[in-house]
Amino acid sequence: MAAWMGNWEQHTMKARSIKLGSSLALMLMASGSFFASANTNGYKMVIIEDTPGVAALQAGKFDQGINETLDSNSAEVDNFSRQMSLCVGFTKSNQLQQAEQACNSAVALVQQFTHVSAGDKREMRAHALSNRGVLRLSQNNNLAALADFKRAAELSRSEVSVHNLQRLELALNKANNGLDLAMTTAE
Repeated sequence: MAAWMGNWEQHTMKARSIKLGSSLALMLMASGSFFASANTNGYKMVIIEDTPGVAALQAGKFDQGINETLDSNSAEVDNFSRQMSLCVGFTKSNQLQQAEQACNSAVALVQQFTHVSAGDKREMRAHALSNRGVLRLSQNNNLAALADFKRAAELSRSEVSVHNLQRLELALNKANNGLDLAMTTAE
């Protein structure tokens, strides 16, 4: 597993009411971080606050958080929030196939919300794309991660979207500079 996986931060989204059949709380990013590590320059992921499993995920109990999320019903949590939690939980626990399904579902589910403003949809999709970008890094797919981070930053200039994009661009530039230096030295 990539070394960076221990250096990412978790962000929750704060509640703002939106009608989606039953009252769903759309969560907007908070500044507080979870899964804090010594290195705060790690990649960041977003989960939805006050949904089943989130407290366990925040405490680093990934299997418990995943199980609580999976055991919840539609009255407790909407499917977007569920998939966001599963994306994070499975990514952090290195269950990458399940993480990919959850992350892709979260990205796709945003379009199904008809009672959400276009701005809120963009922000939700940006967070889902950013989460999927972190997953793609764990799959050693830097180009796909870069594409997700770029799209997320285009949709929402949130702190998480911008941070992840800038961090990956910096890492790729350093790698490219090292390659250029090695090629020049070899000549």
